[in-house]
Amino acid sequence: MASKNQEEEERALLTMTNIKYLVEGLDALLMTDLDGEKRRKVIQLRNELLAHINSIFNDYS
Repeated sequence: MASKNQEEEERALLTMTNIKYLVEGLDALLMTDLDGEKRRKVIQLRNELLAHINSIFNDYS
């Protein structure tokens, strides 16, 4: 039962609006003075989110 509730919460968190805000926030972070490793992680996370968005649209096209 707990896993079903957890799955519902995860789906609710990954709405298109939330992903859009996350990507915008990561882009804003990239405009700051991050060191190399932090910058790499931010870029990686942003790219993963963008890939997730693109895969959603590719599934429906």
